[in-house]
Amino acid sequence: MWTLAWFRHALAPGAKIRTVIVRDGDAVVGTAPFSVSRTGFGFYRYALAAAVLSGVEVLCWPGREEEIGRSIGAALAASDPTPDLVGLGWMRTESPLPRAILQGWPKPRPDFVDEHPFPAPRVLWANSDFDAWLAGRSKNFRKSFRNDNRKLVATGFEHRVSTQAPDILERLPSLQRLYEHRRVLRGGTGLVFDTGFMELVTDAVRSCEPGRVSLSTVERPGEVIAADLVLRGGGESTAWFGGFEESWAHLSPGRVNTVMCINDAMVAGDTVLDLGPGAEPYKYWYTEEEVTLQGHLLSRRGLRPFHTPAQLLPYATRKTAARVVGRLRRLM
Repeated sequence: MWTLAWFRHALAPGAKIRTVIVRDGDAVVGTAPFSVSRTGFGFYRYALAAAVLSGVEVLCWPGREEEIGRSIGAALAASDPTPDLVGLGWMRTESPLPRAILQGWPKPRPDFVDEHPFPAPRVLWANSDFDAWLAGRSKNFRKSFRNDNRKLVATGFEHRVSTQAPDILERLPSLQRLYEHRRVLRGGTGLVFDTGFMELVTDAVRSCEPGRVSLSTVERPGEVIAADLVLRGGGESTAWFGGFEESWAHLSPGRVNTVMCINDAMVAGDTVLDLGPGAEPYKYWYTEEEVTLQGHLLSRRGLRPFHTPAQLLPYATRKTAARVVGRLRRLM
């Protein structure tokens, strides 16, 4: 639903949509949605899924990633418009999909470019409850969390997890305000939660099945001082967008809310809370575990310096020109 909402509200003007669907008989075993845009040089660039969903991979039947990846590679090679660049997004370094997609591409295959990796911290728990997880954190962390939580409750605040669309949508403006405030304090880095992005999130929340998205807040009547949007699927929760009120920073409402998100994920039956890409120090208050995400790009331009001006042309144009030259040579 998030990709569909992205396509409806954030697709670049003039961009196209191409989705590869892999079937085994009547069963769909893999899907790979792409947006297709044309660069200033006339190259067609395919980009996987929505740009905001780092770490989201092609949807595959478990255990069949290699064969599904090869099928996707073959389908991409035959796509219209002919791809010059294919961005596969940020996947875990151990994912077999990027190489499998390249292997399925008929020769001549594009060049395979690994973009820079970065960590994504994850809170894991195995056969443990919230109290057991908290007991595994440092004494100072436990003491600070309990003291801050107790003071917030004494001031009239409570933790709330909203799972129904009307409740989430009622609190989205607070999330937008808190997130944008934190983004500005960070120097303006990160996605802009503007009116267009609010429409995208609203659309996705309304379209998702109950339980797939929730909004965790620290609030009292008429006032929200911390908020985190959490996505769920495949036994994992992901804390996506969040922020807290700076005037209440002395009671760490953001930290309290994240700890309660961990509890909420446990109650929901998940085994992981993904804290998102990036090695910000605060994420390691909650975990020492992380995975590494790697960006991947398939390029038909070539990685070496240009040997001929023809390399500046899109692949489909070069291919057509080669056929014309070949016919002319046969006629001579």
